[in-house]
Amino acid sequence: MNLTKLRRTSLAKWILAPRLIAALPLLVFGSFHLTGMSPLLEILRRARIPFPEINFYLAPIFMVLSGLSMGIGFYARIGALIGAFAMVVATYSKFVIEEWPGPMEIPLLLPLVVLAGCVVVLVKGPGAWSLDGRARA
Repeated sequence: MNLTKLRRTSLAKWILAPRLIAALPLLVFGSFHLTGMSPLLEILRRARIPFPEINFYLAPIFMVLSGLSMGIGFYARIGALIGAFAMVVATYSKFVIEEWPGPMEIPLLLPLVVLAGCVVVLVKGPGAWSLDGRARA
């Protein structure tokens, strides 16, 4: 597969909004998970996500990389795909966990909005103000 096709994008400027709406929460919550500010391992166990001890380390790293990728618009479609997968897992977790662990429970709307932003970037690309847009020339 040709990776340059992944970087194709329009020069639409409006895509910056959904791109940042998706990127910022991925960066913030990925950082919370990395620093232990949220009980990720307990969330993974309560939601019965496979391999919780491995995902405890991998998921936050992928969330941060996804957020960075979409934030700067560098191979943003790959970042959006990873972010969308993370938000599907987060949405699933919100539905199956009866008693949320830890002090901070996110509202269900948050992963759904981030997922929607990821879908926009997947379909449209990262837009004009992105490194993928600059590579267009």
